[in-house]
Amino acid sequence: MPKFGLNRLRSIGLLSNAGLPIAVDFGAASLKVLQAHAGDPPTLVAAAELPTPEALAGDPAKRLAWQFEQLPQVMKSGGFKGKRVVCAIPASHTFCKHVQLATGDGADLADLTASAVAGQLACLPDSLLCRPVVVQGASTATASKAEVIALTAARAFVGRLMDAVRACRLEPVGMHPECVALLRAFDHITRRAEDAGLVSLYLDMGYGTTTVAVAHGTDLVFAKHISIGGRLLDQTVSKQAFCGLGEARAMRLRMTALTRASSPAAANVPAGMAALEAAIRKAQAAQGRPMQAAGAQGAAEAAEPAGGVATATEDRRATSAAPKGCSMVPAPSPADAEIDPRVDLREPLETLTDEISMCLRYYDGLFPGRRVSRAIFVGGEARHTALCQHVAKALRLPAHVADPLARLARGGGEPLLNVALNQPQPGWAVAMGLCLSPTDL
Repeated sequence: MPKFGLNRLRSIGLLSNAGLPIAVDFGAASLKVLQAHAGDPPTLVAAAELPTPEALAGDPAKRLAWQFEQLPQVMKSGGFKGKRVVCAIPASHTFCKHVQLATGDGADLADLTASAVAGQLACLPDSLLCRPVVVQGASTATASKAEVIALTAARAFVGRLMDAVRACRLEPVGMHPECVALLRAFDHITRRAEDAGLVSLYLDMGYGTTTVAVAHGTDLVFAKHISIGGRLLDQTVSKQAFCGLGEARAMRLRMTALTRASSPAAANVPAGMAALEAAIRKAQAAQGRPMQAAGAQGAAEAAEPAGGVATATEDRRATSAAPKGCSMVPAPSPADAEIDPRVDLREPLETLTDEISMCLRYYDGLFPGRRVSRAIFVGGEARHTALCQHVAKALRLPAHVADPLARLARGGGEPLLNVALNQPQPGWAVAMGLCLSPTDL
């Protein structure tokens, strides 16, 4: 009887790569592709990132068309294995809204959701694909009505995503909204039975949008997309400083104070934050637990800090340990704070924080008495410490910045394209979640 090697068996279809899905995230700032072996922790296979050209960043349709064209080359040069692909449906093409639906007549929940959303979008229900998420335990739910998060995309657009994958001679096996995939990246820290009582606010700070998600343990109970991201902040800086978007972005990322009121000359708030961080560091040192950056190798095994860095005290705030793979939002020293005298991002930041606060008030209405205990920042814009710090201060919540890739086991020889694993990578939360999401197509 002839003997075949593993590669030969795969080529003739006798050995499946079912355990090796490839995650594809069509983000506004970049196209990200990630693959990992299943395990605890998962093992990195390959990762690739392709930045979006500045000329296309403001046009989602042209950007996606370009990413579809580039995907075959990224797959070819990225060192990925197998043919099974799980994709994220971009937030820019997802309609996300909470609705209350009557469920007592036995009708299919997805059909009910499509009908409800179609009425708001003035389109036919058949033109939509809906993934309803029932919010368990909401105060608005009754025996005949359910609180539902309607996650909806155009059927034609989802077809385009599948065609783009098939054009690479790959098999699409999963399609997930970004907010659903995001939570899967943190299942390993919220999977215990007692974690069901943990209320986490996830803020995916992207270049084009900000996704707000609230979860009870692993269960999504609130979601919303806000059309404010890093690009709007860069445009504001560009107008105020009379410079191009590229220069404006570099200028903003250098700033450690985003509004004039938060600069040392106008207020001394950061001094209190620095004192709080110093106290935390002192307590950790006394226990032999130095604070470790989330991007460092082995951060998943690092000891958890005693608490998150917050900027004010309010009833909403609760002491919370940083999840593994997360770091506290560092508080800049007043002497190091920097703000360009021409720039003040107060207006877009107030709009952003007001939108997030409205999301939290809606959540409070769904679950009276259950307070959000921590905010976890992810997304490419979460690399900007001053931005996370400003939002955490406005929300009055202990805050942490997560690096989903820090948990991955790796041997050092994995193919990496434009990915620096020696630095924190909060922008990979959706891609990491896709790797861990069900293949349901």
